[in-house]
Amino acid sequence: MESNKIKLGGWLMTAGILVVMLGLAACGGGSISSSPAGAKKPEVVAPPPSEEEGKETKLVWSYDPTDKRDPFKLPAARGPEPYPLRKYPLEQMWIDGIVLGGGANNVAHIILPDNSDWFVKVGDIIGINSGGVKEIKSDGILVEEQYLDPVDLSKIRIVEKFLRMETENAPPGLLK
Repeated sequence: MESNKIKLGGWLMTAGILVVMLGLAACGGGSISSSPAGAKKPEVVAPPPSEEEGKETKLVWSYDPTDKRDPFKLPAARGPEPYPLRKYPLEQMWIDGIVLGGGANNVAHIILPDNSDWFVKVGDIIGINSGGVKEIKSDGILVEEQYLDPVDLSKIRIVEKFLRMETENAPPGLLK
């Protein structure tokens, strides 16, 4: 029994050494050459140096930021532009006309400082403080907006905008 263990151990040792040698031979990293071992490799002849190559040249690195964003600024918000009726304060809006349709069907025509015109009805949100149109009467509109007050956090301001027919207070550029 002892002799069988010795024979088996010898075979395993021999097999292990053979595997290691084959692994080393396969991982040798040498290149396979088609030329015989004693043959010389042909020398590569460099072209003669020109006048400019005789001067010492320095490699200068430079960065061109053209068409690249500033890495120190936050990326621009990509959300939609705010609704035009919410870009301006109520004081800068001009009520040009009112169409009475009976109760909740009344419509007011508003001109903004950028000379765009919009129709609003009850329930629409207008102004930079997001005021809601509560009522449209024959002479103007009522807008209820909340504003920030450090003393009373639930401040609600009722703004009444009147229909303006006079031309001396018209927004600039409206009358041409």
